[in-house]
Formats: sequence, structure tokens, C-alpha cells
Amino acid sequence: MIVAESKSEQTEGTMETIEQQASQIAEMMYELLMNCQEKEERLSVEFHVSVPEFRTLRMFHQDQRLTVKKLVERVGLSSSRLSRILESLEEKGYVVRTIDADDRRSVDVSLTSKGSTFVKALEKRYVQIHEEILHGIPPEMHEPLMRGMRTMLCSLQGWLKNA
Repeated sequence: MIVAESKSEQTEGTMETIEQQASQIAEMMYELLMNCQEKEERLSVEFHVSVPEFRTLRMFHQDQRLTVKKLVERVGLSSSRLSRILESLEEKGYVVRTIDADDRRSVDVSLTSKGSTFVKALEKRYVQIHEEILHGIPPEMHEPLMRGMRTMLCSLQGWLKNA
């Protein structure tokens, strides 16, 4: 005799599955974070910059100029910590800071020509590493992986915005 599950039993079964999946995702996200941090550390060594300098320069891969305020938001560091990083990057000749002529409270950070060349080389190597990673994944899984990662990123961003 076949007995139908009650709605509560069906929900419990689904909740366990979601809970198990969430647990697996949580573990994978943690492992990804740890591995991405190691990747950044290796790139920092390869390019002779600190990890915070690497992260700051990475923010310029699409923009030649950013405000300090925008960098603070993107890098997630305090203004004082970012100021020390920018000072070091200025000393290395990668960036220059200027006071905004229209709003003297705002400071613009621009890549120098040396900084622009450096960021292009950094970005090229960054993409190359991800190409190498993709070679370890069967080609037929690339598109589903990209869709899944985009969906996860959007969901995470939504959660962060509403949390």
C-alpha cells in the first residue's frame, strides 16, 4: 500500500535537503575564499606588492581614476588604512592623488603610466590563472558553471543588501 506524505513531511524532507545543500555551499564558499586568498598572496609575491596593494590596484582594472571614497567602499578598508596603502603605491610610482577641483573634500586617485602598465600586466596574469583553472573543468561544464556562479553572486548580493 502506498501512503502519501503529508505536506509537513514533504516540507521537512525539502528543508533537510535545503539545509544539507546550504551546508555544502557554506563549506565550498569557505574553501573558495581560502583558495582565492592564497591566489592573491601568490600574485602579490609574483608582482612584488602586498595583498592590500594588490587588492587596491585590482580596483583599477576598469577605471583609470577612482575617488578615495569609492576605493574605501570597494576594498573594504578604513580610510586611514587605505591612506597608508595609497602612500606606498605613490612611493612605488603606481598612483597619484589629487584634490578634486570641484569638491576639495574629495580626493581622486589616478594610475600613473607606470601604474597603468602594471595593472594591465596584473590583469593579464589574473585572467591567465582563471584560464588555467578552467582547463581543469570539462568544457561542457563551463556555461552551467558561469550561470550558477552568476546566480550565486546575485543571490549573495541581494542577501547582503537586505541583511
